[in-house]
Amino acid sequence: MQQPQEIKNNVLLVNITRLGDMLQATPTIAGIKQENPNCKVTVLVEKQFEEVCKVLPYIDEVISLDLTSIVLALGRQADGVVEAYEYVDEIARDLRSRDFDFCLNMSSSAYTALLLRLSGVKRNAGWTSDGEGNRVIESAWSRLFATSVFHQNREYNSFNIVDIFRCAASVRKHPQKLLMNVEEQALNYVKKLIEEASFTNDGPLICIQAGASQAKRQWATENFVRLIRALTSEHNARVVLSGSKSELAIIGPIANECRENVFVAAGKTNIPQLAALLSVSDLLITGDTGPMHISVAVDTPVVSLFLASAYGFETGPYSDGNIIIQPLIGCGPCNPNKPCSQTDCHEHISPELVTFLAARRLEGVIGKLPSEISKGLIDPSKVIVYQSFFDEFGFCDLRPLSDDRYDDYSYLRRSYRRLWMDELEGKIYTQGNTFNTPFTIVELDRPLRGGASFEEGLTLLSDLAARGQELIKELVTLIENVKAPVEALAIVNHELSELDRKIEQIGFHYSNLSPISRMFIFDKENLGGSNALELASQMKEIYEALLRRSKKFRHYLLN
Repeated sequence: MQQPQEIKNNVLLVNITRLGDMLQATPTIAGIKQENPNCKVTVLVEKQFEEVCKVLPYIDEVISLDLTSIVLALGRQADGVVEAYEYVDEIARDLRSRDFDFCLNMSSSAYTALLLRLSGVKRNAGWTSDGEGNRVIESAWSRLFATSVFHQNREYNSFNIVDIFRCAASVRKHPQKLLMNVEEQALNYVKKLIEEASFTNDGPLICIQAGASQAKRQWATENFVRLIRALTSEHNARVVLSGSKSELAIIGPIANECRENVFVAAGKTNIPQLAALLSVSDLLITGDTGPMHISVAVDTPVVSLFLASAYGFETGPYSDGNIIIQPLIGCGPCNPNKPCSQTDCHEHISPELVTFLAARRLEGVIGKLPSEISKGLIDPSKVIVYQSFFDEFGFCDLRPLSDDRYDDYSYLRRSYRRLWMDELEGKIYTQGNTFNTPFTIVELDRPLRGGASFEEGLTLLSDLAARGQELIKELVTLIENVKAPVEALAIVNHELSELDRKIEQIGFHYSNLSPISRMFIFDKENLGGSNALELASQMKEIYEALLRRSKKFRHYLLN
C-alpha cells in the first residue's frame, strides 16, 4: 500500500557504474525537488561519471568514488589492502558527517550496501546492510525490482526501472521523461561538426548508434548497411554515426560501405557534445544504450532494437511515443551476464522494418500498424513492435503496435502490473488501457514453457499461506507461555521452515507464480529486530500478504 509522503531535506542518491542508470535517475531527482523544494540532493557516482552529473539538472553536489584505485590497491595485497580500507573509511566518514536524512541506493552491489551501513543514513530505499553485514532491501518496490530482474522473472514485469526506483523513493510527482541539459558551447561545436559533413541530401538528420555494450547485442554490419542505404536513398536522410572512439572498429566497416550522405561522429564527441548532437537530430536509431537514454532526455524520438538480454518493458526509452522492437524468442531476454551461443533474435528484425518504422516515426506518432504492413515486414511469431506511453497513474508502459498474439506472457504482465499497483501503491486501473481484455479459464490453464495450471499453483500458495498464519499463532502462544517446552518451539519452527521451502519451490515448479513466491522470500529475508514476538508479528503479516496477493492475482487474471 502506498506510504504517506515523507519530507526529505538532505538526500543521498547512490548510482555508481553506468551512464544510463544516472540518466534514469533524473525523474526521481526532479520529483524529490518538486515535492521538497528546499531539499539538497547529493549523488555518489563512480569517478568517470562525475563530469556527466554536471549536465544533469537538480543535482546540488557530486561525490565521486574511485573504484579503479580501490581495485588496484586490493590487487597489491598487503599495504594495498590497508590503503583501500583507509580510502573507503574516508568516504564513509565523509558521508556520515553530512547527516543525510534519506538515501536511495540504485546499485545492488555488496560494497555500496556496506558503505551505506557505515554512512549511518537512517531512512533507506534500495540496498543496504544490517548489523551483521547482510544485504537487506528496505523498500517493497526495490524488492519487486530484485524479484523481477535478478530471479529470471523478467517476462512477467512491465514496470520500467525508472518508475520502480522512483516509487522506491516514494516520489509521485515527476516530469514523465528523462532530463539532461544541453550546453550552448557543445551545441555550437556540434553545428560546426555537421557543417563539416558536407551532406548533399537535405532530409531528416538521423543519428545511428551502431555500437553496443556487448557483442550479443550488436546488430550485424550488413543490416546497418542496408538500413542506411534505404534511409539515404528512399527518404533523403542525412545519417550521422555516433559512438565512442572504442566503437570505431564497429562503425568503420559500416561507413566504408555507405559513403554517401553518411558522417562518422564517433570519437569526436564527449557526453555533453553527444547530447547536443542528439538534440539537433530528428531521430535516433539504436539498441538499448546510454545514447538512447540521452536522446530521450533531450526530446529526440527513438526507434530502438532490444536484442539478446535487452528487454523493452524494463529499460525502454522513458518518454512518450518512442518505438521499441522486441524479438520473440524462447531464450530471450537472456541473462545479461552470460555469453550467447546463438543470436537468432537478431535475424527477427529486418533493416526494411527498421526503415519503415523510422520513416513513420519521423512523420509523427505511430498508431496501430496496418495488417498489410505487418504481414510484409513482421512475422508476429518472431517480433513485436511497441510504442511507449504513460498510463493513467503516470507510469511508463508499452502498447503493442503489431500483432502480439504469440506473446504468451502479455496477459500475465498485465495481471501482475495490476497486482503490484494495487499492493504497493493502492491504485486500481479503471480507465481504458491495455488491461481491459477478459481471460477465460481455458487461457488461464494454458501451459507456459511446461508450467502446470494456474489453479493448482494458486491453490497451493493460498493453502500454504493460511497454514503459515496458523503456525504463527501457535508460535506466539508458545513464546508467551514461559513454561512451554523448548521441543514444542523447535517443532513449530521446523514446520515453518519446511513450509517456507515449499512456498519457494512453488515458484520453481509453477513458473508463472514465481514473482509472488519470490516477493515472499524477499519479504521474509528483510525481517528486522531481535524480539521474538515482534518477529512473529512481522512474519504473520508476510503470510497474510502472500494469501492476499494470491487471491488478488487470481481476480486480476479473471477480470
